[in-house]
Amino acid sequence: MFPCNFPGCTKVLSKSLIEHHHITPREIDKSRYNRNVIPLCPLHHKLIFIPEATAGQHSINTPESIQILNKYKSTNGHTVHYQDFNGKKYFYFLESKEIIED
Repeated sequence: MFPCNFPGCTKVLSKSLIEHHHITPREIDKSRYNRNVIPLCPLHHKLIFIPEATAGQHSINTPESIQILNKYKSTNGHTVHYQDFNGKKYFYFLESKEIIED
């Protein structure tokens, strides 16, 4: 089971239903070495905004959208730095099992 890592989401889904979002999206880095992903439910995966994206779901910025600014390793896992639609920046702690590096 995988928890959705969109801040505030409490959904936990099976591997077949979860979507994995690349921290550095494939729209930007097509390298096969771009492997750090965050599990998200399908609804919240659509709300990740990427300013550099010119087409597709990640190019749409809505009031519910967030942008991933960076990911950092922390003592007990990872911390993701987000920015919301209004420009407010915040950090969200993820347990180490929630970031997949394959």
